[in-house]
Amino acid sequence: SSDLFRKWCLSMKKLLFVLMFLLNVLGFSAMKNGIYSVEKKHDGNWTSFVKLTVKDGKIIGAQYDRKNQKGELLSMNQNSFRDIALEISRNLINSQNVSSVTGKDATAVSEFKQMSNFLINKANNGETGDFKM
Repeated sequence: SSDLFRKWCLSMKKLLFVLMFLLNVLGFSAMKNGIYSVEKKHDGNWTSFVKLTVKDGKIIGAQYDRKNQKGELLSMNQNSFRDIALEISRNLINSQNVSSVTGKDATAVSEFKQMSNFLINKANNGETGDFKM
């Protein structure tokens, strides 16, 4: 019966090895360190952008804003937008989860989520840089 137990232990070790291998291959690909940014036309005058900074697999910095052709930031001209943009960005840093981001401005939240998901996908592949949508 000790021979049977030895075989059982060996098969459990193999199973454990296979499970560990699958977990590493399939999943939880951690975001790579770097700075990722994307911009997207918002309307005639404004271009929205999101910039994420990733360190040790976590989002440690998030900036969401809009700029005009002169490069002027909407958050510098409009306190209400500044407050919304800060709230949304902090929300992502605190939760580390795009789908749990909320805010007072549904349009801004939706836009931020779309652009952040795009960047997280880039971060999972380690593709740092500035992108356009």
